[in-house]
Amino acid sequence: MNKGEHIVSSFDNDLSGLERDLLAMGGLAESQLQGALEALVKFDIESAESIIARDSEIDEHERKIETGALSIIARRQPMANDLRYVFGNVKIAGSLERIGDYAKNISKRTIVMSQHSSALIPSDLESLPEVGALGAMAQRTVNQVMDSFATRDALKAEMVWQHDHKLDDKVARVMSSVISNMSQDLIRLEGQNVADIENSTHLLFIIKNLERVGDHATNIAEVIQFQLSGNWKTAERPKGGGKISAAGSS
Repeated sequence: MNKGEHIVSSFDNDLSGLERDLLAMGGLAESQLQGALEALVKFDIESAESIIARDSEIDEHERKIETGALSIIARRQPMANDLRYVFGNVKIAGSLERIGDYAKNISKRTIVMSQHSSALIPSDLESLPEVGALGAMAQRTVNQVMDSFATRDALKAEMVWQHDHKLDDKVARVMSSVISNMSQDLIRLEGQNVADIENSTHLLFIIKNLERVGDHATNIAEVIQFQLSGNWKTAERPKGGGKISAAGSS
């Protein structure tokens, strides 16, 4: 092997290592989100605490990817396609870190709700399966976009981007249901217990967390398309959810 071939081989190894790190981070983010949702539905405090404790692992993955990317840029001075790939991986890692944060936040709210489980009103209990189904939808979106990254499948990334409005629509329906049921129960109970309002409010925040998970998955899809084509999407992404989603977005 001559010197030029050795440099190319070493560079390819660096890029492959960065990709493996990102896929591992994606797998952990998916696992954290799944665990948080399971803990929510079961009001499993021990599992929720485990999700919170493991959040630092996702942060460590992000730092490792950022450090690796900077090292590649400094040592290899990549151009064109390779530079886009390195830069894009750092942005994807940032979105995965945020998804991990949302899983942690869901777990924190689960712990609070479980401590007040005796105060759960009918609407809370009825809404949990709906929130769980919404979470499963968000989780599938993350899985699909990371699969498109692993296979460098621009079409699959485009499908994730195009279907973001479906998650928004689901968010709006579940949120509307929670608000409607909460209002009816509070009228019936005459607001006798502050915990009634608190638990339902936590559910609303969890729903918004799941919407943001979908948004970050869509952001990842855009980065993947940039990595593969060299162009950022200029079209506005399809949005759903109507007035409820728009009013609650940040």
